[in-house]
Amino acid sequence: MDLGTRWFFNTGTKMKRDRLTVIIVLLLTISSGKSLFAQDHAIVSEKGFDGAVHVENQQDLNSLSFVTVTIPYLGMNGETLKGQARFYYKPELLESNDKIPVYCGVHYESSENTINTYIDMGMAVVTPYFGEIPIEFPLGNSINFSKAMIQWARRLPFADRAKMIFGGVSGGGYMTLAMGAEFFPLGALVSDLPCPNWIYGMNYLLDNQESSGCNLPPDAQKPLPVLALIAPGADLALSIFKNDMKSKTWYTLSTISYVDRITAPTMVLSATGDMLCTIEMITSKKFYTFNRGEFPDNYVRDLETLTLETEGNVTLDNSIPKEKLATHIIPAPKDLHQFSLNDPKILDDAAYDLTPPVEIERPWTKDKQWNIVILNEGAPLPYIGHNRYLWNTSNRTFVNYYKNRKADLEQLNAAKLKRLLERYSGELSEVALLANGKPANRLNFKQLEKLDVVIGLLDYANTGPAHARRLQELYESSSLKPFGERLDLGNLREWADSL
Repeated sequence: MDLGTRWFFNTGTKMKRDRLTVIIVLLLTISSGKSLFAQDHAIVSEKGFDGAVHVENQQDLNSLSFVTVTIPYLGMNGETLKGQARFYYKPELLESNDKIPVYCGVHYESSENTINTYIDMGMAVVTPYFGEIPIEFPLGNSINFSKAMIQWARRLPFADRAKMIFGGVSGGGYMTLAMGAEFFPLGALVSDLPCPNWIYGMNYLLDNQESSGCNLPPDAQKPLPVLALIAPGADLALSIFKNDMKSKTWYTLSTISYVDRITAPTMVLSATGDMLCTIEMITSKKFYTFNRGEFPDNYVRDLETLTLETEGNVTLDNSIPKEKLATHIIPAPKDLHQFSLNDPKILDDAAYDLTPPVEIERPWTKDKQWNIVILNEGAPLPYIGHNRYLWNTSNRTFVNYYKNRKADLEQLNAAKLKRLLERYSGELSEVALLANGKPANRLNFKQLEKLDVVIGLLDYANTGPAHARRLQELYESSSLKPFGERLDLGNLREWADSL
């Protein structure tokens, strides 16, 4: 019995045969470069399976076109929800018949500047769109929606799946790393100002609710005004997940718990003055002397104090193998604008009315998988958000390099393959517990999870003979074998090509 036949009969009795047939047809058409979803390079609605994405409209914006789509997905309790996204592209790229690298902005809706930046680099852009459906909580259903949005983008027949770039800022920076741990293979990850440690992050918000002034009346002056805006988010998180800071849930939600599953080239941007996603959870290196007199007496940000005797008592850089990490420090130029309370929009950390300074290209090292770039702005100030200064840094050389490069052999390791096979099998081993004690659902519709995993494995195996051998060897060493005892890639290719 060949691999395709074994796969058909080993998927379990719970799925109906007609639904399984849809999976196989989807897989084979996508793997062979044929399309069920596009005609004459138009992006059209999907039909005939759970999770099919509906195109609401298509519009032109200057030299760009974009479609707005509604994406069904499964929430943390297994319920069917909907979100919306927009896909931006230059029509001539689709008409060229070449595969297109795609930038996936996650969690927050990408700004016009971000969209134009990646379009100018020859990419298409997919981003959440919050026109009719509001944004979800970053630790909650936003994870599930981000996953469904990316799966849809990976189903587009012109998308170069193996060269996708994920990116985002703050909550989007965290989501970038979370999605990087799920999908495979990828081009690169660009995570700006993330929170990689939710044991620290939750305690930081909870312990500083009083010092920030978030509980004061709305018209009262807040000692830490930007932190006061987000500190109540900890209460929302505790209402969703187990109301116990000793629960493993917060570690499971943290990047530091799944660093071994983030295998694509990754750039992390952090800033020493950050009051929201602090430098203390990125690195133990000391960049400033904290001026206690500028802050409330009960303000706390020390890593050891907030993560005492827990798995969270580790920085991001110390959770990454040293041989895979390069750290780069950018000193603040003398002419950078320092934020003050009088700046426009300072409370949402978006001083768009100010003229940006000269662009600085972020340094990075090609032979390291992880590059942490630190903006050395000195000590934090009580009234700022993510940055003390108005920076203008670029990841252009990093993205340009990886959007044109095949996946390295090391993108697949035992931890990554285990997660992929768990997704295929429909049961994840590491998930957060909800307030009701049940594990949070982090899987999309079954056929779409299976499809995404298999096309990813095929993309990796088709990269070259060494990649195919590595996949076979890691699969044979795996304790989870949904495709049979041995992964026969010859049969898999014949099966995929047969349609």
